[in-house]
Amino acid sequence: MVPEVISAAERAVVDGFGTGSVVDLSEAEDREVRAEVLRGLLLGGSGGESARLARLRLTGARITGPLDLDHGQVETSVTLQNCAFTDRIRCYGATLRHLDLQGCRFPGMVASYAVFAGTLNLRDSHSSATVHLIGARIEGSLILNRAQLTDPELALSGTRLHVGVDILAQGGFVCHGELRLNDAEIGGAMRCEGATLRNPGGKALFAPDLKVGAVANLCDGFTAEGAMRLAYAQIRSRLCLDGASLSGGAQPLLDLRHLETRELTMLTIGPVDGEVDLRNARLGVLRDDPATWPGRLRLTGASYEILSGRHLGAGRLPWLRRDPDGYQPQPYEQLAAVYRRAGHEPDARAVGLANQRDRRATLGLLGRLWGHAQDLLIGYGYRPRRAVVALALLATVGTAVFALHPPMAAVPAEAPQFNPFVYTADLLMPLIDFGQEQAFHPRPPLTWLAYGLILSGWILATTVAAAATRLLRRD
Repeated sequence: MVPEVISAAERAVVDGFGTGSVVDLSEAEDREVRAEVLRGLLLGGSGGESARLARLRLTGARITGPLDLDHGQVETSVTLQNCAFTDRIRCYGATLRHLDLQGCRFPGMVASYAVFAGTLNLRDSHSSATVHLIGARIEGSLILNRAQLTDPELALSGTRLHVGVDILAQGGFVCHGELRLNDAEIGGAMRCEGATLRNPGGKALFAPDLKVGAVANLCDGFTAEGAMRLAYAQIRSRLCLDGASLSGGAQPLLDLRHLETRELTMLTIGPVDGEVDLRNARLGVLRDDPATWPGRLRLTGASYEILSGRHLGAGRLPWLRRDPDGYQPQPYEQLAAVYRRAGHEPDARAVGLANQRDRRATLGLLGRLWGHAQDLLIGYGYRPRRAVVALALLATVGTAVFALHPPMAAVPAEAPQFNPFVYTADLLMPLIDFGQEQAFHPRPPLTWLAYGLILSGWILATTVAAAATRLLRRD
């Protein structure tokens, strides 16, 4: 209940509460209002006045003492604008309607597990300690536009926070310290255009398992000095980093592992100053530009349906080679599949060939030698014309040489008519027998030419078979 002895300023607040009138103490000589008076009004009623009219609407006051609404049930809307609090605001586990703290200054807030039937408005407010919203439920929006939250360790703690509509942190919102939204759920959008998160060397945004029902806009002047963790986040529409600046965090700087969203826009201002981790992300559209590629990029397991923006073809290969762990096959296969679906078959083949060449560097000596042979002869199956050219060249050389220097018949009385082209083809094609190879024996030193043609034929056949198997498995 309201204390019996109250000041003139407090009497004005009590009278205004009963009628729902605005009480403005901005220019008053006595601006001081005890928090216990406000608590008495909010939890004890309006002193006989109609509850239907009761509203706390106070501007420009200096509120002394702790405003403790823990576990209370506040039936009226509360508007405290441009007020200065000497103590932390407490409404742990409380039930409130609309709480408006626009332009207020306070040393932290404890609203964990509180329920707000309407909006929590912190627009233009300044908090010098942690704002605790752990497990809180806000049926309307959480408004942080132009607010400044400061705490060296944790500026806003929103683990398992539920917001029914939007989180609005636009137009100069500044957070000094960690902004924590892990396991939080936002029914609408998360809009942080022009916001600044500062926690160099630490986590600027810690939001794994975040769920957003619409867009998450960290763009248009958004700045993060510190790491951003959005692993396992589910963002229904789009995660936009267009025009954002990211720097100053531990590795990885941008953690998007297992992210699920229809569109990821990575058009930051300049390259991301650190590592981006997209492992096992599930994306619909990936929009980026070479000018924004990070120095280190993990793509293993990431999938995307469309690459939007400037088509780079094989020029995107350096993008795949930025994994600090070295060669990983899946990113090449994913990029080739996207090119193939888009009808860019030459680019898909170029990526497939680069995949095999980069894989070769991870093999042992024999594997590398065999890889070089496949690359030289047939381009790992992506350059089939090479095999045709090699076969034609060998057949031409063999035909010309054996036409000038025919081999001896093994059994002259039974030998068929000698044909230098068919004889050369018999040597080159190990699985086909034209009857010439067994019927004729080359004269020394052409024996070595025959051995070379046989060996070349086996290498060509094996290479073609390996390439065909690889391509069939890909398709």
